[in-house]
Amino acid sequence: MPVTFDLHQLELPIQAAIDDFEQHADVNQILNQLRTLVIQFVEDLVACVIQQKLFCQEFLATLKTLAGKSAFRFNGYKKTSIRLLSGRSIRIMSPHFKPIAPKKRGRKSKKRKAKNGCHLGLTYSGFIDRTSILLSSSAIQAALLCPSFEIARQTLSSFGIEINVKTIQNLCRDLGTQAIRHRSEITLSERDYVDGRVLAVFMDGGRLRERIPKRGRRPVNQKRQGYHTDWREPIQIVIEWLNDDGSRDKNALPLYDATLDGIDKAFDMLESYLLQINVTKADKVAFCGDGARQYWKRFSILAQQLNIKEHYEIIDYTHAKQNLFEIVDKLPKKMGAKAISKTFDQWKNDLWQGNLNAIKRQIRGLIKSPKKYKEAMKKFKNYFEKNNHRMQYNTFREKGLPTGSGCVESAIRRVINLRLKAPGTFWKRETAETMLFLRSTLLCGRWNLMLKNILLANRNEWKHCH
Repeated sequence: MPVTFDLHQLELPIQAAIDDFEQHADVNQILNQLRTLVIQFVEDLVACVIQQKLFCQEFLATLKTLAGKSAFRFNGYKKTSIRLLSGRSIRIMSPHFKPIAPKKRGRKSKKRKAKNGCHLGLTYSGFIDRTSILLSSSAIQAALLCPSFEIARQTLSSFGIEINVKTIQNLCRDLGTQAIRHRSEITLSERDYVDGRVLAVFMDGGRLRERIPKRGRRPVNQKRQGYHTDWREPIQIVIEWLNDDGSRDKNALPLYDATLDGIDKAFDMLESYLLQINVTKADKVAFCGDGARQYWKRFSILAQQLNIKEHYEIIDYTHAKQNLFEIVDKLPKKMGAKAISKTFDQWKNDLWQGNLNAIKRQIRGLIKSPKKYKEAMKKFKNYFEKNNHRMQYNTFREKGLPTGSGCVESAIRRVINLRLKAPGTFWKRETAETMLFLRSTLLCGRWNLMLKNILLANRNEWKHCH
């Protein structure tokens, strides 16, 4: 059945805006007026189209079939409100579904039960919590990219979207909760294949402050309970597809994710991602990071569990040089700055070539102080000798493998530091986890993939990419 609409209703408001422009001659004002008029007209038109679709008996039959698969039943039409483009609330009638209550014997409870129904027709049509995915996406991206939710609200307002801070926060929570259910799959596509490819996996930790409420009663002389602001270490994961020369394949989107739930959860996430992209078909996999033992004792175990054909463990060359400088700092000052600098350059070259024995011999020959010699050798044995196989940088370069983990350092800065590590910012754990996932998805270029897969998931048509 066609939807009727009257374009003539726009004539008078448009003419009024034009007449106003002749008085004030402000192009920005007339643009704002016309934008508001057009958006409101489009919203009213689309609301009519949606309402007609929701009343369609064939569509209702489809919804009933879909609801039955999840043990929900049709509960009649109910009034509700939706948001489409501008944040304006529009009232419609929508088919409501509620869970099928299990049959129970005995007396019925008189306790009030929480509302647990859903408007399946809206969800099927591309809404998240009665807000269009288009509007949700705009609001959430503003919240992710702006320094605060309030600045996000102001930015959205300048584009004609009027929603308050609480609504923006709720949209972030709702979208994040829905996406995280399929965390290792929701951002993937059929193009994320690894057959015969070289993969690089990077992992490192960032910093943010968690907001933890204080226990006990609120002090009498204080209005609020108060909270602790302990530092936490979110773990950042980056997966990249490499070319034969070791450079990043610019035609393949990288994978970003981060979690605040500790190193074990981070490796569980990494394992899920690698399973989804079928890492066993990869030609080679390189695991890169700094010298933190918590990573290296798990990488080899993970490679065995996933039956990876050929894997390499690589300590970031820059981190290795920084640790090498700690030994250089033990050299006697009487050598002179020029000689020490020359020695450091030689050692960096030896480190690149994997010639650690040459460095060890020079440590013995140059450092005469027993105390400093002992400290230098302790550092050399614990860091360099134990990680010798992870420091064959020249060999790695020849094999087309990375020698540094700069991409994960960059990801930490962009995903964590620029938003979640802001001064005076403290996060509840659940909110921080949602923001870490959503910012990772947005900044690695997989945002639209996630939105597309969420829509398909809501229609119960979404299938695993692999």
